[in-house]
Amino acid sequence: MKIHQSTVILLLVVCAPLSTYSQNYEAFKNKHVGRLKLTGKDCTAVIENRRINENRKNCKPKNTFIMATEDEIKAICKDGKPQQDGKTFISNTEFDVIDCTFDKKEGDTCKYNGVEEKKTIALTCELFPVHYSNIPAKQKGKKTQKETALNNGKKKKS
Repeated sequence: MKIHQSTVILLLVVCAPLSTYSQNYEAFKNKHVGRLKLTGKDCTAVIENRRINENRKNCKPKNTFIMATEDEIKAICKDGKPQQDGKTFISNTEFDVIDCTFDKKEGDTCKYNGVEEKKTIALTCELFPVHYSNIPAKQKGKKTQKETALNNGKKKKS
């Protein structure tokens, strides 16, 4: 059986984006998918074990872990609220997350403090999640600082 050169080229073109998505999703999983039993006290150890600061000159200022299964997280890309860019989706439900914030550097180790909370999350998706981002205050139903200042200005004039 002979395979035509055009068939091979077509297969390479089709498979190239799939491997890119897979690599990006794998990096996302490493950085943001937490174990269900993870706590805020685990931040330093998990960030170090997963080598999240690897190839960085400085410690990452903040990293968030989502306490959910991969399927629950992937579902946001399918069922979440799509945003104007067409790639960002906001979850319909709140998730348990741990926000790990850089505290100090001791030798070669970046030390983190973790805060556990429940919140709605936003993901950038390219078939699967590839980026975690904070939801702007306006999307959360809260007023931005600019809107608050404008409203305060209007109240003073009245």
